[in-house]
Amino acid sequence: MKVTRVKKWHITATVLIVLIVVVLGAAVWANYVDMLNAVKHDSNRWAVIEDINGDRMAVEPVSDLIWAELVQLHQNGTRMWVGGIVERYTNKWGFRFKPDTVTVAQFTAEGLQTTIKDISADIDYWLNLGWAYVGAKVVEIHS
Repeated sequence: MKVTRVKKWHITATVLIVLIVVVLGAAVWANYVDMLNAVKHDSNRWAVIEDINGDRMAVEPVSDLIWAELVQLHQNGTRMWVGGIVERYTNKWGFRFKPDTVTVAQFTAEGLQTTIKDISADIDYWLNLGWAYVGAKVVEIHS
């Protein structure tokens, strides 16, 4: 009789461990997919910026000068204002900075300064305003 109880306990424990591993694996996978969607891009040359909240998105500047500035920011870890004209886009945030308007600035108009999440939360406001800048550091460079 004791052997049967021990076997049942082992089976229950094994099933519980497997369920925990599956749930944790699914959570890690969902987080990974979510992160990939946040940095969705269309070009072969793109950078990932991270704002003060730790939110990330891809920027794809057309300008070689802006690209060089982003590479420099990545190398020295400096936080600057990165922005451009806001346009709808099919990533996690629902927007991106229009590639031919991506800009890096040391100073911007205060009314244009925001975060990635705030643009996403009120995208129509930022679409109507046009320009937005995110205080960000460049955490990845891809070319």
